[in-house]
Amino acid sequence: MSVGRHFGVIISRMPHMTYAAAHQAPQDCRFICSACYVDCWGIHRLTGETAWTCWRCTDLKEHGVAPGPRLLNTQPPRPLRVGEQLRSPDGIWTVARSERVDVREDGTRVQARMYVLTREDGHEEEWRGRDMVDFHLVPAAFEHIDRARCNELGSMLTAAGLHWQDNGRRDTPRRLRYTATGPRGRQWSIRPVSPFDFDPWQPSNLWRASRASRDQTPAMTAQSLADHIRQSGA
Repeated sequence: MSVGRHFGVIISRMPHMTYAAAHQAPQDCRFICSACYVDCWGIHRLTGETAWTCWRCTDLKEHGVAPGPRLLNTQPPRPLRVGEQLRSPDGIWTVARSERVDVREDGTRVQARMYVLTREDGHEEEWRGRDMVDFHLVPAAFEHIDRARCNELGSMLTAAGLHWQDNGRRDTPRRLRYTATGPRGRQWSIRPVSPFDFDPWQPSNLWRASRASRDQTPAMTAQSLADHIRQSGA
C-alpha cells in the first residue's frame, strides 16, 4: 500500500505479529513507537494487541516485560540481596551488606536503603539505593536460557540450511554448546551469552558464535546468528 507522496509501506503478516516497514522514505517519514516514542523505520503489532511498537519494545513484550523508554538502571523494584552482583562502568560489584537507615531530606526524617558493595579487586564502597543509576543487576547464571530458546535456535539453524548438532547439555546451559557447519564447510561453535553479557533490554540476544577462536560475533538473536553463519561464506 502507499501512503502520501514518495512514501511506501511494506506490510508482512506472520502468525504471531504484523510487521510494517517504510520503503524509500525520507527521513521525516519514520514511525514512532507507541511505548518508548523512539523513531524507527519498522514497527510491530503482536497478535491480539492494538499498539504498534519498535522491535525492542516488541521483544520485551514477548518476554513478559513491560515495554517503554529504556531506563538508566536495570535493578529490580525489590531491595537488592546480599551476594547479588551488579555491573557498572567501574567493574563488577557484589552486594556485601544491605541495611535500612534513617536520613534527613529537607528537614524531614525518612528511611533509605544503603548498600555496601565490594568490587572484584576488593575495593569497597557504600551507596544509597536511589543513587545507583549506573549499576545494573547481573541475572542469576543462565536463567535467561530455557528449552524453548534452544528449540528456537535449532529451528533457525535448520531453516537457514545449516547442518548442526548440540552436545546434549540443554539442562545445564553453562555447558551447552552447538556446532554448526556453514558454507564451504566452515565450523562455528555457538554458546549462550554469559550472565555478564546478557542485556535485559534486549532479551532475545542470547547467542554468540565463534570460528577457530578468532572470529567471534556479538550477542545476537537466533535468527540473526543463523543468517550470519549462512552468509559468512557466501
